[in-house]
Amino acid sequence: MGVKLLSVTENLLQTVATAARVCYSGLPVEELLTRYSEEEQAELVKRVVGMGHLSVIEHGVMTLFADSSFKEELFRIMVEKPYLKITEREDGFIVSLNLRTAYELMEEMSHLRFVEELQKVYPAFLPKPKNQR
Repeated sequence: MGVKLLSVTENLLQTVATAARVCYSGLPVEELLTRYSEEEQAELVKRVVGMGHLSVIEHGVMTLFADSSFKEELFRIMVEKPYLKITEREDGFIVSLNLRTAYELMEEMSHLRFVEELQKVYPAFLPKPKNQR
């Protein structure tokens, strides 16, 4: 089976873009949520992440199912990335991680099968790490 995306933060692009703006904008959050188009939100996120400001993408979370064949890799990842939650099931694992952790895994451990699968569900509006371009 491999890895399957189970869920992702609702309104992911809007959530991440609003997190990027809230620190610098004097506008109320309600206005930040409705004022900008998807294109403007995506451009902002690409720019901010491209500049290395990864904290804003921590607000997006993905939950995946990984079959049992990923056990060794997942435990290796868990040791190095504490912002990853793994729940073992009889048939595999439920893995929850924020987008910053996904970005860092792609940057640092792209050779792992789990990370290769993760790249397939990584949001298209986010820039990929420099070694993935």
